Amino acid sequence: MAENNEENQAPKEDVLLVAHVRALFLNGDMLDLLPFKHEEDVRAEINKFIEDWVGTGFLLKENHLYPWHQVKNVEVVSVKALSHAEAEPYLELWRLDTEAQKEFWKTRKLQPKEGGQTH
Repeated sequence: MAENNEENQAPKEDVLLVAHVRALFLNGDMLDLLPFKHEEDVRAEINKFIEDWVGTGFLLKENHLYPWHQVKNVEVVSVKALSHAEAEPYLELWRLDTEAQKEFWKTRKLQPKEGGQTH
């Protein structure tokens, strides 16, 4: 019995949960989203991503804008528990995709809205 308790309290292996997620659109198109990763709660990462997409109304991926109102559903295709070394290719893909999105949204000078406010 004491042996079993020691096993339960042993430190967890250094793993990442990596989820593959896909968006399906009203016109039948499909889009594989960037791989989501987290040490313990990948679902929260996916939910945050979807909330951000809903909030902004658009997703930028590979120089294409995808409007949220055209999404039929979002499905999780798979979730894998990987070591950091095994997850490295997914992390590199995520980094490149994130950098492309940041580049797109950069602006040199905010444009004034009607009424003189900037946005």
